[in-house]
Amino acid sequence: MTRAALVLGLLAAVMAEGAAPPAPALTFGKDGHATIPFDLRNQHLWIRGRLNGADSIWIVVDTGASSSVVDEGTARRFSIRLDGGYEAKGAAGTQRGYDAHDVTVELPGVTFRPARLGALDLSGITQTGGRAMQMILGYELFQSAVVRFDYARGIMEVWNPANAPRDLPGATVPMTLVQNHPYIEATLHVRGRPPLRGRFVIDSGSSGALHIAPEITAREKLDAAFPRTILTIGRGVGGEVRAYQARADSFTIGALTFARPIVSMPRPSEGRISVVGSIGNIGGQVLGRCSVTFDYGQKQIHLEPGPDFDRPFEADMSGASIARTPDGLVVRWVNTDSPAAEAGLQVGDQITRVDDQPANTIDPNALRLKMQVEGGTVRLRIQRGPETVEKTLTLRRLI
Repeated sequence: MTRAALVLGLLAAVMAEGAAPPAPALTFGKDGHATIPFDLRNQHLWIRGRLNGADSIWIVVDTGASSSVVDEGTARRFSIRLDGGYEAKGAAGTQRGYDAHDVTVELPGVTFRPARLGALDLSGITQTGGRAMQMILGYELFQSAVVRFDYARGIMEVWNPANAPRDLPGATVPMTLVQNHPYIEATLHVRGRPPLRGRFVIDSGSSGALHIAPEITAREKLDAAFPRTILTIGRGVGGEVRAYQARADSFTIGALTFARPIVSMPRPSEGRISVVGSIGNIGGQVLGRCSVTFDYGQKQIHLEPGPDFDRPFEADMSGASIARTPDGLVVRWVNTDSPAAEAGLQVGDQITRVDDQPANTIDPNALRLKMQVEGGTVRLRIQRGPETVEKTLTLRRLI
């Protein structure tokens, strides 16, 4: 199934006065270095931290967030003072946000005390992702430290810039900050077209591989460049995101070439995935094949190929776009000439069981991976009005 391609940003949180957030206080426990384990779900980096000395919360670390934010409901439960207001712009549009005050986040080996923090209602993203997203830690962390995502080992390392390692292996590429987001030069190769070179934003909050800005898709007529596309429906800050997916020939960053990546082409909306004039967005399915070090002070990003660098990029093989609801899963779209269409799935079908598991207990990331196995079969129990039906999908590559 085409699970929601969860795109958190670009999250551009323009606070009340419209100025950039003040530098946060970042305090290290030992040797100016912290090692923090993360849980990789849907290509997002989830870490645990303590909020104001109370119970631990789930935090997503996101280079695509121009300002760190706490979930509004979480802030209110922790009696954090909220005031002011701003419009936060995400991949799907805008939503109301607030300023949160007097917040301390304790992580293993480092304490984060932002002078100001945003607060947004993240419940819609929580529903899609299947886990409470209680905070997004963004630009303020990266501006104050050197940060490495070691995807293969499942750890995030954070250094005081004076203690950070130098001469790292792999590719070193220059980075430019635009609206607190890191941009690099890269090249997309699509068969039969000239190389598409330009600026891409590094967005670890994007669960996909590559997203192309709608105006670039239109300018380059990319819709017609691929032999097959499939429609996906996902969720981002500000609402729903609709996009077509296809497979490119390759994608190059510096000396590194990623073979046959999946390209997502979002439909025009009020939201944005990158600044005007850029090509698009590099997400977790590309980053996750490397160890990635962000050094904002030196204006550099380092990418060291990991053990699964050459692992094939895969996309949904069912042809159904599925949304999570409090009661389970609902079919939002069925692509033609796909296993879902051939099995007779319909928009609006309520999925109550997947194989032998109740739909409302399924981990979204596990479901996404289940639907990317060539030749695999998946049994679905469907509630269609008063009727209960059983459907079996035999998966195959669609793009």
